[in-house]
Amino acid sequence: MEGLWYAHFSAGQVQGDGMAVLRDGEILGGDPAHTYTGSYQLDGTNLYANVCVSPYAGAPLPVDIDRPVTFFLRGSVAGNSATVSGHPNNKPDLMVAVELHRGA
Repeated sequence: MEGLWYAHFSAGQVQGDGMAVLRDGEILGGDPAHTYTGSYQLDGTNLYANVCVSPYAGAPLPVDIDRPVTFFLRGSVAGNSATVSGHPNNKPDLMVAVELHRGA
């Protein structure tokens, strides 16, 4: 699981792409409008992640969130790909899906 990962996310009508580095249980990454920090656990092919997404103040794009939001995600890994889904804190009715592909 360790390495650089390309991430495509969707949450309702909102979609985007970013990059994340996974190393020693830690997640660091971002996209043009957000930064990502968090942790992950791998149990066989099961992947669990707790990710805080924060607005990036220097973003060239309009920011869709005004404060950090924590996502609790779970899914699976298959070779150089993974998928996880879950929900943000305080919004269990909003599903978020992330497709990951190893970049390096």
